[in-house]
Amino acid sequence: MTDIKIRSVLVSECYTNCYLCMNTDTKEGFIVDPGGDQLKISTNISDMGMKPTAILLTHGHFDHIGAVDSLKQRYDIPVIAAGEEDMLLVDKRANLSIMFGEPTTVCADRFLRDGENFTVAGITMKFILTPGHTKGSGCYYLAENEVLFSGDTLFHASRGRTDFPGGSEAAIIRSIKEKLLTLPGETEVYPGHMDMTTIDSEKMYY
Repeated sequence: MTDIKIRSVLVSECYTNCYLCMNTDTKEGFIVDPGGDQLKISTNISDMGMKPTAILLTHGHFDHIGAVDSLKQRYDIPVIAAGEEDMLLVDKRANLSIMFGEPTTVCADRFLRDGENFTVAGITMKFILTPGHTKGSGCYYLAENEVLFSGDTLFHASRGRTDFPGGSEAAIIRSIKEKLLTLPGETEVYPGHMDMTTIDSEKMYY
């Protein structure tokens, strides 16, 4: 098993959890959902001694992509997202950035399919498409480490909003029940907002 270190950095006016995940052997790692505050994220990266190799997006809303371009340029790294999220990333209205601050668009370098296994920084994970919050919302599951980056799909005792364009309450509940709550109960869940939880802890709400 690859040993990892995860650090949460609270960013943006929406109190988004940006995660830094580092392979402790190689010091390489990846950034999950850099929603803003590029300098704060970069400072934490330096403090960890991490060399970023990619940016992973759980979805394309403004509070999860705000610092993508600046970090991509600073570290010369690719952006990875769901194929179903391609249009939202480049639409300032759909990603809500035109409504909440500075209009922002992002171009991903790699699009993932549901169930696709891939490796970043020597860390192997599986992409799980979980539509509901947005059409292309997804989670990153690190089976060896029993870790799930759940974005705005699953929160502690809650779930993501579905009243934005492309949202669906029926879809998000189906995604949680059929794709996330079937994971091992001890899996640690790192959500896009609020505190960390586990799969077992969330089963009581569904």
